[in-house]
Amino acid sequence: MVTMGNIRPLTGHIGAEISGIDLRHLDDCTVVALREAWLEHKVLFFPRQGLSADELVRAASRFGDIKPLHPGLERHPDNPDVMVTATRDGKGDAVFNATWHSDVTFDETPPAASMLQAETLPSVGGDTLFMSMYAAWDALSERLKEAVDGLEAFHDGVPTFTPYLLESGTADGSERLRALKRDYPGSVHPVVVRHPESERRALFVNRSFTQRILGLTDIESRGLLNLLIEHCEQASFQMRWSWSKGDVAFWDNRCTMHYASRDYGAEERVMHRVTLKGSRPLAA
Repeated sequence: MVTMGNIRPLTGHIGAEISGIDLRHLDDCTVVALREAWLEHKVLFFPRQGLSADELVRAASRFGDIKPLHPGLERHPDNPDVMVTATRDGKGDAVFNATWHSDVTFDETPPAASMLQAETLPSVGGDTLFMSMYAAWDALSERLKEAVDGLEAFHDGVPTFTPYLLESGTADGSERLRALKRDYPGSVHPVVVRHPESERRALFVNRSFTQRILGLTDIESRGLLNLLIEHCEQASFQMRWSWSKGDVAFWDNRCTMHYASRDYGAEERVMHRVTLKGSRPLAA
């Protein structure tokens, strides 16, 4: 059962640690309470759960429909709905995860959420940072809010993933890049969105995938987009989680960004992730 005593807020804007909950055994009342806490705190942390791949999928599925993995991603051998996100010998997903981003915003329907479990950790480092896009919107001046409300931006994953795929040393890198260009040509989303559940406003831009703001000149787009991204990445809107093996994080991709710190050299870092389907972002 979730009570106020189970929930420890981590910052004033984002994050809460949940104690006394086993994600293997979630009754309906607990799911409702956890969802309320999740919508309030944006990202929940469940220490030392140690779930199997199947248990991670079952836990995530209590909060929404599982989103199938994109082709070419590393899948868990025990369950194809679990993505293995790994850095080994200094190579791997850390190349593009060490940038502030919301997941897959170049899709027409970006993921609603992800549940991530730490499996193999470096001796030091490898933290993940999260930030609140609600807080970023709220902190804008009223004049800038008026200027950006109603604008749209083009999101594309090809510029970010091209160097990783072509320099990864894998034989299928070029084919994966062709598939990415074919299957995900990019999407246009509002710069300011309204969350479909909380109805709060949030900025919806990120350094990895937002390429330009429509209806502006190139100079105007670059200037405004850089301003908004730099504003969002301020430390005041952030929190940092230092992982222990078996910890689980569950974040709302619709109103947060995250950043996986790449500060552990050639040591191994392996995480298991399950993603939930989302819907097209709503204009505010």
